[in-house]
Amino acid sequence: MYGDLGPLLHRISGAITGGRIHNLSTEGAQHLFAMLLEGQGSDAQVALFLAAMRAKGATAEELVGAATAARGRVEFPELPERCVVVATSRQGKRKSPPMLIAAAAAASAAGVQVLLQTAPGLRTGRVTEGDVWQRLVGPLLGKAAHTQEMLRKYGLACWRPTLADPGWQRLQRIEDETGIRGIPDVVTKLLLPEGARVVAAALPGPVLGLAGDAFQSLGHDQVLIVQGVEGSVDPSIVESTRGLRLVNGVKTPFRIRPADFAYFESCEPQHQHEDPIEAGIVATHRSLLGSAGSETCSACLTAAVLISVVEPDLNLATCLSMAIEAVESGAADAKLRMLIAN
Repeated sequence: MYGDLGPLLHRISGAITGGRIHNLSTEGAQHLFAMLLEGQGSDAQVALFLAAMRAKGATAEELVGAATAARGRVEFPELPERCVVVATSRQGKRKSPPMLIAAAAAASAAGVQVLLQTAPGLRTGRVTEGDVWQRLVGPLLGKAAHTQEMLRKYGLACWRPTLADPGWQRLQRIEDETGIRGIPDVVTKLLLPEGARVVAAALPGPVLGLAGDAFQSLGHDQVLIVQGVEGSVDPSIVESTRGLRLVNGVKTPFRIRPADFAYFESCEPQHQHEDPIEAGIVATHRSLLGSAGSETCSACLTAAVLISVVEPDLNLATCLSMAIEAVESGAADAKLRMLIAN
């Protein structure tokens, strides 16, 4: 049963057994990930795979192979012309609430269609956009047709593309049980409609070039990777945020400095409720009231990032002005309330 699986796992197991460490080829990673998604291997072997990949670090070739295997199992929605897909992590945020839903409402109100790809958080105490969406708007669904209709009707949709795949459910269950944020979580950020414009979250560290190579190999030529607050796509409103922009095969560093936009906040948005998901809902609503404050600053700056991917000829200050107008006019709040009501 495990004939093909064993040798591939053995190649990477040196990362945790002390043996020689081997990387998989793109084809090898695709074959291994496809077998795991098909339900092959025991839970212990999946846990070994997660631990070994976490210990050695995935290469761009391994990410591309795994993503290619995973993409073949998902039906994706057709995207409108002016659409950006936001690829998030199950890592979630602990110290401050996620501001992406508010930002997406502002960007959508400014004329950019936004598709959020998210899921509930991986760890207790950490909150994702998926956690907030489920309580604020409704259940996360994995159906392409429903997502496509939401985009058409509202210009803003949220879905969980792995939801309908039992193979993914097993990988993510074991990821939850082991507490190892590993390659499945990374690959979900690459599980994207072909040729989509993308904003992707990345943890701090030397991963930007690797992520850029993976997106480029998968055929995406309009990508912005953001090392935001706690590994989210929310840029910091206190200190500089690093990132990488990929435009038509050219990779360039990307940096957001709050002071460049007259942001001089002393802290990131804070939890205003003891329940961290409720705190995310409170922060989402507060940010769209149009008054000055850390929540509004954060949501508008994140919205500017989303707009900039669809409007690459505009500088970030202009995109920020568009986001602020969408909030101050009440259009962003109306967009969110329309989603909640329906």
